[in-house]
Amino acid sequence: MSTSTSARKTILTVVAMLLLGVVGGLVWLWLAEPAEWEVRPQGIVLTEAASRGQFSVIVTFVIVGVVASLVWGLAAATQLRELGWLVTPVVIVATLVAAVIAGRIGVTLGPPEPASVTGAAQGEKLPAELAVDGIAPFLAWPIFGLLGMLWATWWAQRGQDVETSRSSSES
Repeated sequence: MSTSTSARKTILTVVAMLLLGVVGGLVWLWLAEPAEWEVRPQGIVLTEAASRGQFSVIVTFVIVGVVASLVWGLAAATQLRELGWLVTPVVIVATLVAAVIAGRIGVTLGPPEPASVTGAAQGEKLPAELAVDGIAPFLAWPIFGLLGMLWATWWAQRGQDVETSRSSSES
């Protein structure tokens, strides 16, 4: 395969992951159930029962990333097989960038920080801002992208081994 065809395939495959990052951010925004802050006379308070929403938002982000990265890792390993070991850094970088894109989309399009809301009435509940605190949720994306890549590579190698053993037994 020519270098330009290989480069074009690589670029299209990476763009597909970046688009999955955009879609992942929108899906995260749609599925996430952020914690709710309650407006009280002493200020905005996060009740203990509502605090579970903070953890739920991060878990949703990770699940969206796991699914997108695993599927894309399978496709990338299949489409970019001719790159050999270079598929590995492509998968790592593309999935990390897609995770950052998804995170930024969720934060930008999601609810604002409750403290910035003005004119809220007492007793009103304000959703918390979507946020991912820490690096581990972002690392789940490349880890599962690599797992998808490894699985596709193993499956292709297994198929070649089966084909080789059939050829040997027929001779």
